[in-house]
Amino acid sequence: MQSLNQKQKITVLISGIFIELIIGAVYAYSVIRLQLENELNLNHTQSSIPYLTSLAVFAFMVMLSGRLMQKTNFYIFSIIGILAIGLGYITAAYANHYLIFTLGHGVLIGSGVGILYGIPVQIIQTVYKKNQGFVVGLTIAGFGLSTVLVAPLLNMSFQTLGFQHTLVTFGIGSTIFLFILFWLLTRKLDISKLYLKHHKEKVNHSKFLFTMFFIIFTLGIMFGLSMIGLTLYIGIDYYQMPADTIAIYMSLFALANGLFRPLFGYIYDRMHLKFSVILLSFLTLVVASIYIFFNPNQSWLFILTMILSWGSVGGWLSLMPTITKDIFGKNNFNRTYGHMYLSYGVAAVIGNLYTSILIDSSINLSVIFVPILCISLLTMITVSIMKIEPYHKLT
Repeated sequence: MQSLNQKQKITVLISGIFIELIIGAVYAYSVIRLQLENELNLNHTQSSIPYLTSLAVFAFMVMLSGRLMQKTNFYIFSIIGILAIGLGYITAAYANHYLIFTLGHGVLIGSGVGILYGIPVQIIQTVYKKNQGFVVGLTIAGFGLSTVLVAPLLNMSFQTLGFQHTLVTFGIGSTIFLFILFWLLTRKLDISKLYLKHHKEKVNHSKFLFTMFFIIFTLGIMFGLSMIGLTLYIGIDYYQMPADTIAIYMSLFALANGLFRPLFGYIYDRMHLKFSVILLSFLTLVVASIYIFFNPNQSWLFILTMILSWGSVGGWLSLMPTITKDIFGKNNFNRTYGHMYLSYGVAAVIGNLYTSILIDSSINLSVIFVPILCISLLTMITVSIMKIEPYHKLT
């Protein structure tokens, strides 16, 4: 554990939250997407490519940086991640084709976010010994809460500065603030303690168990990510809401995404693994049932289903690092968590392609939710009968 006083611990926690807040702007893509479709005359499937690419690259880079990052190259990776985000915004700003926009927003920003995302999580686990589920959830809450600020800010900036100047401004601003925050995050840390090995640690190395949780995370996150990407579409086409109103609601949805992270971290600390996973799957089942059986057209149902959908992603992402550490141990946490986080990328690609293609094919929204309902039920049943020893032990 890091030898820090309470004030230094709080500085680390706040810095980590704000880093996640900046890189979490990827969740505001619904606002960017509408502008992008108008700027480049894209259909729904084409405009989904940058978003799903950024999420897939993001997940891949979490895995890659988890394997490669060591105390000797820690700062090099951090600098590369920060610069990639800034350059990505600027590249996207000057794109005249959706594939070039995908290079900027999808590949460069996705890479930068993937490198930086796990660093505050890893650090927080060495700073706080108690209630790690809650403090990790609180840290990555910044990632989910990003849209609370970014969505209305983007909407206002697009109207006043225009598409290109908005993205350039975001690129320059993100780069400057990230450098400042990383200095605050790491200036009192002993980086070598992030990579200490516990030689007496006894953990579960079951490939079957890893595969099962990889699938569970993929299926759980897939639904929420799809709904995040479709928020504007569903609000306009199914609830006849104006885009400005939905952008305001997105702040509420992002708040749910952020708050579900410490909430489910807290639930995990108190109720442990099975209850937490089954509860998240039940929330997805509720949303799917509403769209299948009730043909919703009232605004309060839109708000409710989106709060649960956005929140579920936050819940899954909060559980992932803590479950990974508790089952598979601290020694190989970076590598194992990186591999597990690939489920996020798989979920992004499958979920967004699934919903975008079906919507472009004019498939009714209720039909899209039938497999989601079945998957939720299957997950709840599977987890309830699995034999899991959730806590690793140091002897």
